[in-house]
Amino acid sequence: MPKRKDFRILALKLIFSFSILAFLLIREVRIKDIPQALSNIDIFWLALSFSLHALGLLISAYRWQILIRAQGDLVPLGFLAKSYLVGNFFNLFLPTRFGGDVVRIKDGSRYSHSLLKSSAIVIVERFTGVIILLTFAFVVSFSRLEMAQSLPIIWISLLVGFAGLVSAFLFFTPIASYFLEKIPEKGFWLKLKSKILEFRRVVLVYKDKKGAFFQALFWAFILQVNVILHYYLAGKAFHLEIPLLDYFIFIPIILLLLTIPVTISGLGLREVLFIQIFSIYGIMEHVAFSFSIIVDLGFALIIGIIGGIIFITRK
Repeated sequence: MPKRKDFRILALKLIFSFSILAFLLIREVRIKDIPQALSNIDIFWLALSFSLHALGLLISAYRWQILIRAQGDLVPLGFLAKSYLVGNFFNLFLPTRFGGDVVRIKDGSRYSHSLLKSSAIVIVERFTGVIILLTFAFVVSFSRLEMAQSLPIIWISLLVGFAGLVSAFLFFTPIASYFLEKIPEKGFWLKLKSKILEFRRVVLVYKDKKGAFFQALFWAFILQVNVILHYYLAGKAFHLEIPLLDYFIFIPIILLLLTIPVTISGLGLREVLFIQIFSIYGIMEHVAFSFSIIVDLGFALIIGIIGGIIFITRK
């Protein structure tokens, strides 16, 4: 039954994704103009943009390794980089951009011998990235208030993201401990309580390993700058006249919104977001649509195929 339910949810998300794409292609985007947008791409800038994925992969694997080492485990950097690639493969058909993290948690447990411990490490790793994304968006938004006024979703996303961060921080304070102790110690509740407390204990290790956490935060900063430069260079490939500073506002917002599990790998939702945001700069719908398909979906397919080959051939 759970498998059948999961299949139905997956099917609904696929239908939702392709329904959005169909709507865009019928109502918003002139299909006949897409080949023109593609023919004007500057291959040099596009290749340079794509090359930053390799740097991002190394930074991501190293950040993960730092957090694993702080928990007392030693994992080869090459193994972690390959696990990231395999995770990207599963991201192609799992909900949200973080769907492949399930694979990474499983891979990490080979060395930690604990799914709970591996889950905590991956969540902390992702948490450092979200902190940096929200910081970028918050700080830069105040220098471009007119852009935020044009797109109210920016403020909504920032508020939701900020609320999420506050909730996460509170989870590791004595306040959360007080409420957790109120959970009944019997049956299902006892098992749930023990799992939550164990997860919390693993994450709280970083309170005594502040060096590791701040190193991870530093590399998260470098990684997110790399991600934004990737989109900026891709914009140059499409001859987009968008200031670099503005990418620090809308790219974090897009990445945060794509974590909402309503589509498959953000397909459809991503294209809507790029069309809406690029319209502020007078960029036509077919250009925004092409940008999203090539820079996000196209690159993700290439990296996902590499990850798929690694997954099939690894022992």
